[in-house]
Amino acid sequence: MKVACLILASAVASSLAAEPDFSGVWKLNRERSRISALPDAPASVMEIEHRGGRIRCFEPPLAWSASLDGKAAKSESAGVTANVILKWEGSALLLNALMSGSGGDYARMDRWKLSRGGETLTILRQIVRSTGEAEATLVYERSRPQASKAAGAPQRYVVPEGTRIPLALINSVSTKQSEEGDRVYLVTVFPIMSGGRVVIPSGSYVAGTLTHVRRPGRVKGRGELFLRFDSLTLPNGTTRDFRSRVGSLDGETAAELDRAEGKISGEGDKPGDVQKVADAAVTGASVGAIAGGAAGRYGMGAGVGAAAGAAAGIMGVLLSRGPDVTLAKGSTLEMVLDRPLYFSQSELDAPAHE
Repeated sequence: MKVACLILASAVASSLAAEPDFSGVWKLNRERSRISALPDAPASVMEIEHRGGRIRCFEPPLAWSASLDGKAAKSESAGVTANVILKWEGSALLLNALMSGSGGDYARMDRWKLSRGGETLTILRQIVRSTGEAEATLVYERSRPQASKAAGAPQRYVVPEGTRIPLALINSVSTKQSEEGDRVYLVTVFPIMSGGRVVIPSGSYVAGTLTHVRRPGRVKGRGELFLRFDSLTLPNGTTRDFRSRVGSLDGETAAELDRAEGKISGEGDKPGDVQKVADAAVTGASVGAIAGGAAGRYGMGAGVGAAAGAAAGIMGVLLSRGPDVTLAKGSTLEMVLDRPLYFSQSELDAPAHE
């Protein structure tokens, strides 16, 4: 009886033991891994934050976040939408995700397992596409920061050049209402990690400037906006300056982005122009028919009315502008850093401003 009680107590203690902590920077050991079967190369480095029943993971170019309660969570980064579900299988973590992007849709199933000392993360990965399945074993090793040569030198964190930071607009922007030089205010919507910790938390502030605004023309030419990002301010007041560009726009925004130039252009309105002319012609034909009927010339009246209506429609098109470029409050877009950002530990540990 005592032995049974001891076994039961041991099982309960094991079930109540602290869950594994996956936080840290993990580097792929290619020699120990088996990755040749995968259609796409896995991330060479993963940065994971595991805190408060939630995991945030940056595996370039993908970034995703999900809670450990088994509920689906949606993340978007680098043109890929990830719907992720996390749940425990003993001390192993199971990840099931549906990925959608320009490269097609596929399912990803991972099983994460830490070594006894927590220095190795082994991931059994299965990728399922319409063209077939692939399996791999990925072995990541925990990266430890190198000891500084100078005793007592503060640790430094870097967010590399080219990092894409998701933002949401605080104020709306439009070629109809905005002018060159107007300030634009945004807020970060996904944490950015470096060295195993969050460096740029969600809710950090970004300020930008409209460097060019052009309304759409009356005959041709689309509306245009050039938005430059100028500075980042963390919740504790730490600030960095830069000159960064727009990397992507909200998929629901009608505007188009030239990624090379960072130019945001409005959509054309050719279908609308045709409709205006057609509507005016129909109205003119109706009025002409009534007038022709009074004179006993229905056909001639309708024809003359249609021609006049079409002419009026064309004049309306020539005198009206095309659609303005509008980025509504709350729209999401990505900022691409033009330079690395460096932060000291003291800057990140400073208390947030009230």
